[in-house]
Amino acid sequence: MKWNLVFWMAAVATLTACDKGFEEVSEPTLELSTSMTTYYTQEPVVFHIESNANFLSFYSGERGNDYAYANKERIYEGEVFLSFNTAFQAGAQWKRQLEADVEKKVLRVFYSTDFSGVYTFEEVEKATWHEWTEQFTFPSVRSTNAKVLTQTTESGVREITELVAEEDLDKPIYIAFRYQMDGYDAALGNSRSRASVMNLNLYTRCEEINAMESLATQANAGWQLVMKGYEADSGNYAPEVTSSMIWFDCDGGTTAGGVNEHICWAVSAPITIDNEVNIGCDYGVGIKGFSEEPLTSYTYTYATPGVYDVYVTAANVDHEGARMEKTASVRIEIVEQGAADIEQPGDGEW
Repeated sequence: MKWNLVFWMAAVATLTACDKGFEEVSEPTLELSTSMTTYYTQEPVVFHIESNANFLSFYSGERGNDYAYANKERIYEGEVFLSFNTAFQAGAQWKRQLEADVEKKVLRVFYSTDFSGVYTFEEVEKATWHEWTEQFTFPSVRSTNAKVLTQTTESGVREITELVAEEDLDKPIYIAFRYQMDGYDAALGNSRSRASVMNLNLYTRCEEINAMESLATQANAGWQLVMKGYEADSGNYAPEVTSSMIWFDCDGGTTAGGVNEHICWAVSAPITIDNEVNIGCDYGVGIKGFSEEPLTSYTYTYATPGVYDVYVTAANVDHEGARMEKTASVRIEIVEQGAADIEQPGDGEW
C-alpha cells in the first residue's frame, strides 16, 4: 500500500512537471538576410532564414502584404457615387416625365438631412427635400413590363459631392423617390402609369487601390412608403417595396379611387456618407507550419520597382494558445531590368 502511494505521488509529480513544461513557450530565434540589397524586377530574390520557430510568416513589403499594416487598418479616401434604374409602364401620365418643369414630372428623387425619421405623410412633407431629379436620367419611353430590370433605364452614375451641399456631407441623409398621379380625367385620357425603381447603389470607390465599399443598396436601404390618396383604392393597385424594387402603382381607371390625386413617397433609412474605404489589415504569407521542417530560405519575385522593407515573423505557440514572437527585417531595392547596374558585394561581404 505504501509503495502504491509513493508510485502514485511520483506519477502525479511527473505529469505535472511535463504539463508545466509543455505550457512554457520559448522565444523563437530568427535571423534574416539577403546576398545583395538591389535586385531587378522579375528576378528571384532569395531570403536566407535561420530560425527554430514552429511558424514563419513572410511580408514582402508590397501593398496588401506590408508588416507596417499588420496591426493597422488600411484606410483610403475615395469618392461616393449613386446610381439606380427606373421604368414606367401602362397609362399615359408617364409622359409628364418629359416635361421641362420638374414639378410636373411623375417620378422625382430627393435627399434630406432634416427629415424627422417619423414615416408619416405629414412628417415627410414638412421636411426639407433637395431635388436631384434633373441630375439623373429617367425613361423617355414606356416599358411593357417595368418589373424587369432589362426594361429599365439607367440613371447614370453621379458623384455625391456634386449632389449634396457641403454642409450636409457630414450628416446622415435620407434618399426619397416621390411618385405623383393626377386624378383621372376621361377627357384628358390621363390614366395611371406604373413606375419602378430598381438597382439603387450608393458606394464609395477608391481608384488608387481599385476598391469599393457599399453604403446602401436597393435591398438594404430601409425603404418605407408613405401615401396620400390611396384610401379608396383596391389592394391590386397598392405600391410596395421588395428586396429588388420599389413599385409605384395606383387605381387610374374610372373608379371612385381613380378620381383622386395619388402621392406616394418611398423614403430610405438614414445613410451616412462615408468617403473612406477600409480594406483592413495586411496579413503575412505563411511559409512554415508546425509540422514542417525548418526553413533555411524563401524565394520571392517582385514585379514593380521600389524600396521594400521585408519582414519575417517567427512564432512559437503551445496547445493553450500561449504565443511568443520575434521579427526580423531587411530592406531591398527593386529596379527595372536594364535601369541600373547592380553592384555585386566584394570579397567577404557575402
